[in-house]
Amino acid sequence: MIIVASTVLAVLMIATGVLASQAYSDKIAKNVIVAGVNIGDLNKKEALNTLKKEGKFKNITLKYKDQKWTVPESDINLKIDFNKTVEDAYKYNKGNGFFTDLGRTLKSDFGHENKINLSMEYDKKALENKMNEIKGKLDSPVKNATVDIVDEKVKIIPEESGRDMNVYSSLNKTVNNLKKNIFETELVVKLNPASLKAAELKGIDTLLGSYETTYGGMENRDYNIKKSTIESGGMLLKPGEEYSFNGITGEKTIENGYKSAPIIESGKLVPGIGGGVCQTSSTIFNTALLSGMEITNRRNHTIPSDYVSLGRDAMVVDGNPGQDFKFKNPFKHPVYIKNYVSGNKIGSQIFGFKEDKQNIKISTEMLGSFGGGSKTITDPSLPAGKRVVEKPARSGYNVVTYRSYLDENGKIIKTEKVANSSYPSQTGIIRVGAAVKKTPTPSAKPSKQAKPAVNPQQQAPQGATQQTQAR
Repeated sequence: MIIVASTVLAVLMIATGVLASQAYSDKIAKNVIVAGVNIGDLNKKEALNTLKKEGKFKNITLKYKDQKWTVPESDINLKIDFNKTVEDAYKYNKGNGFFTDLGRTLKSDFGHENKINLSMEYDKKALENKMNEIKGKLDSPVKNATVDIVDEKVKIIPEESGRDMNVYSSLNKTVNNLKKNIFETELVVKLNPASLKAAELKGIDTLLGSYETTYGGMENRDYNIKKSTIESGGMLLKPGEEYSFNGITGEKTIENGYKSAPIIESGKLVPGIGGGVCQTSSTIFNTALLSGMEITNRRNHTIPSDYVSLGRDAMVVDGNPGQDFKFKNPFKHPVYIKNYVSGNKIGSQIFGFKEDKQNIKISTEMLGSFGGGSKTITDPSLPAGKRVVEKPARSGYNVVTYRSYLDENGKIIKTEKVANSSYPSQTGIIRVGAAVKKTPTPSAKPSKQAKPAVNPQQQAPQGATQQTQAR
C-alpha cells in the first residue's frame, strides 16, 4: 500500500511539474481560439503573424436573407489591437494564481477550446448611420394583392409583405456579435403582412366595367383628385357588402393630407378643403353603374359638373349628416375595385367573375329645364352704362338616369331607373350704372381791370411775394 501511494504521489508530482512548466512557458496554452483562429501552442510572435494572416475581420457583413451589405473597417474606424489580443491569449493560463493556471492548462491539454475575444474599438455612431442607409434600401411598403390586365387578360398580382428594418435591434445585435468576434449579422426586420391576399381574389377573371374622366388645371384640386383616387380603390367587396366612399377616404382635412381647392357651397364655388374629390366619386359611380352594382346612396351636385354629363355625377360631403356615395355588390361572388391615375385622367375598374359580366348601357333623359333668367339692378355707384355681372344666370334641370341590360346582339332586355337628379336654377344679377355724367363748364376769362394803387405802407416784403408765386 505504501509503495502504491508513493507511486501515485510521484506521478502527480511529475504531472504537476509538467503542467506548471507549460503554464509558465513562452507559449500560449493549447487550443486557444481567437475569432475562429487557433493560436494555441504558439509563441507571441507566431500567434501575431497567424492572426493577421488567417483572420477575416477587416469588414463587417450585414445581411437579410440573400441580400448582403459590406461595411468596410474604414467606414466605422474599426481598429483591432492584435498585440493586446495576443497578450490576453498568452495570459490565459499565466499570472492568474497557481491553481487557476494549472486548471486552465489541464483543460487545454485535454482538448477544451478556450476562446479569447479580439481587442477592438470602432465608431458605433458611424455603424448606426450605415444601418440607417441600409434601412432606406431594405424597407418596403405593404403591397396588397391586386388585379390587372396583362396582354388583354385579367391577371391576379400576388401580395407582398412590407419590410421594416429595426435599426436599434440590429445595431445591438451587431455590437453583441462583435464582442463574440462574429463579423456577420442577420438584420432584424419586421414583416408587415398584406391585408388582401391573392387567394381572396381567386376566381376574379373578368373586367365588369370601367370609366375614365379628365382632370387638370388647378394644382391643389388635381392633388386632391389623385389622392382620393388612390385611397378609394384597391379593395375587395364581398357578396352583399357595401362600398362607402367617405368611409374609405375618411374626412377631407389638412391633417389627412388634403388641400384647399374650390368646392360647391350653397350653390356657389368657394375655397374649401378637399375640393375635387367629387370627380373621383363621380368616376367610381359611373364604373359601378356599368358593372351592375346596386347604387344605395347617391346625390347630384347643385351645379352641373364639367367632367361628367348631367345625371352621372355623385356628390360627397363630409360631416353629419353629410353626403356619401355608396353601392352594394349584388352578385354571389366578390368583386375587386381598382382605381388608377394615368396622365391627366383618372379611372376606375371593377373586376369580377366571368358569369357576372353583363352588357350594360347608361342613358339619361332630361325631363325639362327651368329658370336661368337674369334681373337688372340700377346701381348709382357705377358709371352710366357700366354693366357688372354680380351673379351669373344658370338654368335648372331635372334629369333621370337609366341603366339598360342588353343581350349579346345588343338588344335591350330590361331597363331600370337608377337615379333622379335635380339641378336648381340660379337667377342672374346684373348691375347697371346710373350715375349722371358731369358736364364740364368752361372756365371764365379774367376781365382786364385797372391796377389799384399800392399803398407803400401795405406792400408785402419781396421775399413773401416770391413764396406765394412759388405755390
